[in-house]
Amino acid sequence: LDSGDLEDNRFLKEFQRCDLTTAFWEQCKKHFGFVPPGEPNLEKLAIALFVTHAARCIQDDPPVAWRNLVAHKPGSIMAFLDGSMNNRLYQERYDQLSEQVALTLSVAKALADYAPEALLHCDTFLAVDKLLITWLRDCLLAEDTGAQLDGLTIPEVCQVRSKMHFGQVCQAQYQVLENAYYLVQAVRYSCPSEFQGIVDQYTSTDYLIDTAYRNFYYWYDQLRDNTEFEALRELVENIYANRYLSVLVPRWNEALVGEELAQALPTQRNFYRRYVGVCRDRVVVIISDGLRYETGKALQAELDGDPKCTVQLETMLSVLPSNTRLGMAALLPHEALEVTHDLGVEADGLLTHDLKQREAVLRKYATNSRCVQFDDLVAMKRDEVRQFFAGMDVIYVYHNQIDARGDKQNTENEVFAACQEAIDEIYELIKRLTDDVSATHYIVTADHGFIYRRDKLQESDRIANVASKDSVVSRRFVVSDVPLHGDGVCSLPLGRILDNADKRVVSFPLSVDVFKAPGGQNYVHGGSSPQEMIIPVLSVRTERGRKETTAAKIALVSVVQKITNLITTLEFMQTEPVSDLVRATRYRIYFVSEDNERVSNENFYMADRVDIEPQKRMFRLRFDFKNKRYDRSKSYYLVASDENGLEVIRHAVVMDVAFAGDFGFSV
Repeated sequence: LDSGDLEDNRFLKEFQRCDLTTAFWEQCKKHFGFVPPGEPNLEKLAIALFVTHAARCIQDDPPVAWRNLVAHKPGSIMAFLDGSMNNRLYQERYDQLSEQVALTLSVAKALADYAPEALLHCDTFLAVDKLLITWLRDCLLAEDTGAQLDGLTIPEVCQVRSKMHFGQVCQAQYQVLENAYYLVQAVRYSCPSEFQGIVDQYTSTDYLIDTAYRNFYYWYDQLRDNTEFEALRELVENIYANRYLSVLVPRWNEALVGEELAQALPTQRNFYRRYVGVCRDRVVVIISDGLRYETGKALQAELDGDPKCTVQLETMLSVLPSNTRLGMAALLPHEALEVTHDLGVEADGLLTHDLKQREAVLRKYATNSRCVQFDDLVAMKRDEVRQFFAGMDVIYVYHNQIDARGDKQNTENEVFAACQEAIDEIYELIKRLTDDVSATHYIVTADHGFIYRRDKLQESDRIANVASKDSVVSRRFVVSDVPLHGDGVCSLPLGRILDNADKRVVSFPLSVDVFKAPGGQNYVHGGSSPQEMIIPVLSVRTERGRKETTAAKIALVSVVQKITNLITTLEFMQTEPVSDLVRATRYRIYFVSEDNERVSNENFYMADRVDIEPQKRMFRLRFDFKNKRYDRSKSYYLVASDENGLEVIRHAVVMDVAFAGDFGFSV
């Protein structure tokens, strides 16, 4: 089957030359129960193998047209095909044969009317994934977030199918569906009225809606053909903009102008005093332009997975306008922060626009300090990095991946890909500096966040006629001598934001609208919203050298001493949750004879659950045994081995299967 063409097969030619053809087909009959109508050939054998495998996996009777194609020894076929699909040497050929058989039998049409529950555990054909993906999509379009298959929610179905054979091929589709589910749930979104309640809810749960929106488009943009998801995209966009942002942002701004503002969150202006100035050891401050809170949470999750990292995440409230110039200045040490009339920013009377200016301000408070661009630091060789860090107590590293892409009209739709790249780049920098210069203390933060929506802004989303003499107009804020008046606009005194005597006013849209000003259509910042103003502060401690981790272990829960059926389901448990010291591990689980002959299909299980409750770490696996005679006097073993081939379970059982063998029964 693996040697190429099924019709003109070189092995069959050799068998024929040696007069072994009849013997070969007898072996196929003996081992697989393959008795085709008419003369046997490899195409009929392939069809019988895949049909039999599918018939055993589908939780219903197979299609009528398939029933005379099912071979008589399904257990042996399950073991054979599972071994093929899970073996790296044969996976590609398995997929080719599967596609060929699917086309021959019109599998998509044959299974189209089956209940999705019946197909849930079948991974014989890619067509099954496509049918399930269509069902999941239609449930979400109907806003049926309560839909389940075999007790599994929509996200759980996506996760289960992603780990099955064609899961990698369909990864983008399942990720789109899983994240769409969380966004469709937001149709019932509600928001507190008081500012502290809004902050608490956003930092505990609401940020996950922004995360799902980011992940939805990250994967949506990776689809080769997104036509089948366009209606779902429109639903997601409508819910995100009109049921979530349009509720959250006005509530935020109505509460923002209240007196409790300074009490709800630490302010960005006090960043250096609160986090850097108190450090007694060397600290590397990584400032990522546009790293909003939900992306900071994703970075925290990435770092938490490293056993050499300890991470603590806090939040602070950015300045307003929430733009780069003012945000970068606020992160420097200072006694006074002032905005000039052309929107320049000074810290203690010194401009803070470029790297040299910021370093001059930093060195007033920390003599042994330096500022460096991320790209310049990454380009340095190890000895250059060590020389750069020598004798330094504070190093400010300026990273610009998110804002650099989002602020340009031709790349703003790449901003979510840039978020993932930012996470990867910051994590890699921390690992490198830990090894190269023994840096062990990092603080990761941002100058501001952002709001991104995929659909272009409509004219009704733009607030016009805002320009006046001596005012500075941006898409999300206006700085002027007097507040702007009109529906949908809020204002705050600039002096209140900067804690100085500045009498000017910052005006900003009440919702997610923008002022008429040059700039992009989708990516905005500078205004007032949780997405723009709630800034992550990650305090990261690292350890040099290797911190030993252990593989997540599994154990057999079912009490089984005897196997009495050719189809057996057993219960297992992941004995401990995955953590910084326990890593996710993939296991291969199957039955063998005492002569090490494999007698069942192979199950692959990824032990990656993080649940604390043991019940949530339990799982069930189904085993299909070869149809053959089993010797009750001999031992057979359930074997589980990890990704390195190390056995972790070898449990002896007696095989006492009635009618197994050459009796023609399928038990």
